[in-house]
Amino acid sequence: METFFSKKETMRRRKWAVTLAVALITTACGGSAVSRTTASGALKVVAVENVWGDVLRQIGGSHVAVTSILKDPSVDPHTYETDPRAAAAVSSAAFVVLNGLRYDEFASKLLRAGSSQGRTVLTVSTALGLSGDQVNPHLWYSPTYVRKAVSVFQLALAKADPAHATDYANGAKAFLAAYQPYVETLAAIRRAHGGEKVAYTERVPGYLLQEAGLSLGIPASFPQAIEDGTDPSAADVDAVSTAMRSKAVKVLLYNGQVTSPATDRVKKLAADSGVAVVAVTETLPADQPDFQTWQLAQARAVQTALAA
Repeated sequence: METFFSKKETMRRRKWAVTLAVALITTACGGSAVSRTTASGALKVVAVENVWGDVLRQIGGSHVAVTSILKDPSVDPHTYETDPRAAAAVSSAAFVVLNGLRYDEFASKLLRAGSSQGRTVLTVSTALGLSGDQVNPHLWYSPTYVRKAVSVFQLALAKADPAHATDYANGAKAFLAAYQPYVETLAAIRRAHGGEKVAYTERVPGYLLQEAGLSLGIPASFPQAIEDGTDPSAADVDAVSTAMRSKAVKVLLYNGQVTSPATDRVKKLAADSGVAVVAVTETLPADQPDFQTWQLAQARAVQTALAA
């Protein structure tokens, strides 16, 4: 299996795959009219990340037909290779939703394929006023950003489809009600464990930890290096090893989608040292019924590990 640190060749192949997909869809769509609704009249919506796709699905209900591109928890989103089907979906969509913050840059070429007339592109980070290379792009772990994104999605759908504006408002309200247990679980962690130190192999759950009042007990440059696809420094590796062996951190949150020999060693060292390991993912797993259930399960796993 290819690791995160052999991704130079993967990036080259991804660029080739995107170019091929764009070429194929551009040829297929040449000059023909684009229908941005299904036969039943539902708006065609494409979400690059399935986490945002599920949020849109819940808000839009039967009035939207959502296609998500990044949806496989076994795939590293940073080295994802698209295909002609994704390009075709983007070309005919009424709405395309991106995360932004350089998390899904590959989608830019897909957006240039086919006609853009009648299509709305929403970049979540832009809508939230976020920019810069240092911003953690995993926005869906933040209750603040999720609530704001829900409002943005609701208003955008209502503008495109005023006849069902009330339904979109009700969908947003129902989503937030089902999301509240996640928010309450983070608050409970803060009350019981605020200030305690944990570690993660990448910044995926960074906003979860921030909301729960937990602190990072390893150098921030270690997970940043993993996320950037570079080798952590020897000093950082030593610091992380020491934190695990001494149990200076209570929990290691391990992202199984972006792995390498370095992260595998940290995971094994944590297990050998008696530090609890909690798995997290960047995408909504297929075995989870919805966004809220998935996020709540991860938050409760952290809560249980801290209390052990």
